[in-house]
Amino acid sequence: MPKRIIPVASGKGGVGKTTFAINFALALSRRAPTVLVDLDTGTSSVRTTVSAPVEKDLYHVYRKGARLSECITPLGADLDPIGEFRQFGFVAGPRHFLAELAQPSAAFRRRLAEEINQLPADYVVLDLRAGLDDNVLDFLPYTNSGVLVFTPHHPTATLAASDIVKAILFRTLRQLFGPGSPVYSLPGMADGQDLVRELLDVAEDVYDDSIPNLDALLKDLADVFGDQPLLAMIAEVLDDFRVHYVLNMFNGVEESYERALRPFVENLSRNVSARPTVTQLGWVVRDDRIHQSNCSGRPVLLDRRQPVRARVSEEDAVMAELDSLASAMLGIQRRPRRTATAAAKAPEAENLLDAQLSSLKAMYTDRARDSVRENFSYLVYRALNLIAPPRAPGEFGQTALLQPEQVSRWFVRRSQAGQPG
Repeated sequence: MPKRIIPVASGKGGVGKTTFAINFALALSRRAPTVLVDLDTGTSSVRTTVSAPVEKDLYHVYRKGARLSECITPLGADLDPIGEFRQFGFVAGPRHFLAELAQPSAAFRRRLAEEINQLPADYVVLDLRAGLDDNVLDFLPYTNSGVLVFTPHHPTATLAASDIVKAILFRTLRQLFGPGSPVYSLPGMADGQDLVRELLDVAEDVYDDSIPNLDALLKDLADVFGDQPLLAMIAEVLDDFRVHYVLNMFNGVEESYERALRPFVENLSRNVSARPTVTQLGWVVRDDRIHQSNCSGRPVLLDRRQPVRARVSEEDAVMAELDSLASAMLGIQRRPRRTATAAAKAPEAENLLDAQLSSLKAMYTDRARDSVRENFSYLVYRALNLIAPPRAPGEFGQTALLQPEQVSRWFVRRSQAGQPG
């Protein structure tokens, strides 16, 4: 079973999500067995970017009853002649468009999630389709965003990425406070459940600005009920939530801040909540060779024909050096556990923006001259630090894809144990 399942999502297409997912999974596989699953089943972009011969794909899972683990394709000697990525495999989407897989049923998504939970790998990277619907939400965590990919060159996709965070949080809260939820068996939780659901409807409605975000919802509830356990749980969900993002096609601090970070954080604070922790994992530099490598069927980490500054033997040195860099742990230290209360004031948007700009500048000071290969080494290093103890499993990705009915029970057990996610 996987140690961690890491979904990769984007608000819209055209931001390089699949390119990131492929190379991130390849870089992870240098540390431990890693499987990339192509869940963007309408386009099947992974199999066109990685030109390994595919014997079985998701079609065989859907139509022929194959197990997902039977459909893992290795790279082979042609793409990986020295075996550097021998621990990598991928599950391809169907060879051609198949309507039933482009819009899979809830029953098949459930089966797929159960099979992903059993894949024989330490790390599973999910390349989700661009945008937001049940085919994306069903594979995202309930306590963090997975990895969101956006770019300074596609502003609408950046704003749409914050909508993914909104959708995850509302889904989690609706599951926790739905009718018959086991959450109501906890002391002090039964009062106000109808009002919570009513206010969630208003807060989620983009055409009703009377409750603009979840922070305002908390304030309204606190005005009615005071600081009681039900409100404290909502505040805890928001305070513990972590947003992780990667800047793709990065070409400078100023443009990335003004065209990506600022609109993302401002939209998140204004329309969702300012309480979640926002963490930049790093960036991937803008480089025409990435597109050329994709077109050749050899992702940039596999393409030895491309002139790159770092040789393979140097990459381990890059990983070792990161311990001494100022930005290596920037923004990924575990936040001290605190007692969540509805009355606790949410951070100001400007403070969140200052933190993201400081993070970006510090990383740029350390990593400005990195090649694409070193970008991915750095991203993996930060991801592995988010996975390592003492950080809670729910802070980055997930150890298993939960079904909706499991979520409330998980939160109840966590609350009773007094543990973070």
